[in-house]
Amino acid sequence: MATSDYTLCVDWNGDGDFGDTGELITDRVMFLEFSRGKNFPSQLTGRSIAGSLRAVLNNQSNDYSPFNTSSGLSGNLIPGRKVQVQVARAEEFPYTFPFTFPGSPLWTGYISSITPEVVVNNVKTVTLQAVGGLAVIARKESQIAAQSDKRIDELIGVILDDAGWAADDRDLSTAKTTVTKYWRNGGDSMSALRELEESEPGFIKELRDGKIGFEDREYRITGDSLTSKLTFSDDAGRTFPIERIIQDDPFAGIFNEFKANLTVVSSGSLAVLWTHPETGTASPAIGPGEELTFYAQYPSLSEGVSSSAVAGQVAVDTWTTPVAGTDYLVNTAADGSGTAQQASVAVTATKFSNQMKIVLTNNHASSGFITKLQARGTTTVNSDTSVIIESDADSQTKYFKRTFTITPKWIPTSKLARDWALTRLSVYKDPLPRLTIGFTANRDANTLHVAAFGLEISDRVTVDADGNAGLGINEDFFIEQISHVISQGNTSHQVQLMLSPASVTGGYWALGTGKLGLSTKLWYE
Repeated sequence: MATSDYTLCVDWNGDGDFGDTGELITDRVMFLEFSRGKNFPSQLTGRSIAGSLRAVLNNQSNDYSPFNTSSGLSGNLIPGRKVQVQVARAEEFPYTFPFTFPGSPLWTGYISSITPEVVVNNVKTVTLQAVGGLAVIARKESQIAAQSDKRIDELIGVILDDAGWAADDRDLSTAKTTVTKYWRNGGDSMSALRELEESEPGFIKELRDGKIGFEDREYRITGDSLTSKLTFSDDAGRTFPIERIIQDDPFAGIFNEFKANLTVVSSGSLAVLWTHPETGTASPAIGPGEELTFYAQYPSLSEGVSSSAVAGQVAVDTWTTPVAGTDYLVNTAADGSGTAQQASVAVTATKFSNQMKIVLTNNHASSGFITKLQARGTTTVNSDTSVIIESDADSQTKYFKRTFTITPKWIPTSKLARDWALTRLSVYKDPLPRLTIGFTANRDANTLHVAAFGLEISDRVTVDADGNAGLGINEDFFIEQISHVISQGNTSHQVQLMLSPASVTGGYWALGTGKLGLSTKLWYE
């Protein structure tokens, strides 16, 4: 039995490293579990979710009690501090590995809660919980000004920028889909990312070092994804034996009709999109040196119905920065009969997809009245919706009709939507194996450092469950989720992998990658 060689660290003082006093907390750990990946082992219905970590620590010293001012960590026991599980590097062990071991870290996230628990006459404990970067991004509201002709990965970058996620903390592959028009009128940033993920279709994930990663739709049919890293077997004599295996219901994953509701967008013409309603004697006053802020909004969202928009106009493509004398007037009299002052009023505009923040600053020595304020711009216009349906009659006869509907909000053409439907139909019309396997990571050093610490989300592995398990499965899978549970004083380390079949993308061929043969199918561009 090997020692589960890991460390748990917290950057308590927020200085960007784990080298300060009290930041290495491994010797306090009584129980530790953490995971990353999708919520379900399917490349179709599985969704990217934030990673999670839960650690139960010995708190006999009261170090981790947030209201204990005598703790050396007082003032730093707060949410948002970076947490990292690290592992020893492979070169420290005399084993031959089938691939390059990534080394530490293994999981990275941010504290979400610290909960002390005291049982009289027993050990004091504290439960530390942490979440991955996707949970941090999900807390941000996404307001994105209109974007034109940008790839999916570029738009993901725009959303991450808007959420305050550093450029150095992302690893995005180049997407194959270019979106004609994109905007975001609010809602959480994680939902925005999922819309783009589905429209590629790709996979947004958390990497072991805490970066946000993105796989384009050809990621798993090129490069290292074509080769299995190792083989798990139901034969106890094999190097990496499976100890637990769950096969999900294969019939629940059958879909023999794919339906896409496609909407194409275009740009409208320049027009006045918003007018401030207070005029005449109701005109807002603005004092000398005073700064007033207004929000122009289009379409109007009064009770969810636009009172100003033409049918199909859903956002603003380009706002025009307000021009003095044209878009705003300032006068010494509320009815406009006095002296014009707009030349002395400065304007700044911050532009979003459905609103523009207008700040007027009165640089005149005397007060005035804003007798006119409007916002101009060009709109984004939705076309009528086109419904694209691809189905397989034989599969429907065998398994009844099973429809999968997507709303490819950012797929730009009906051809791409149809190609998406056809490639998925060719695979999901028949039953596919989806597995969850488990093994003891510290059964020996090779299993620990190769299978437990060495594998990554989206790695390809082989599962041989055609022997003792009797499942009739011996094929390749992609890792969709990795979970670790370390307990019993670091003597028990269990790992669970959620796996989707590689046959979903197997047999496909991308231009410039391989030869188009009898057993292959051309992947869409």
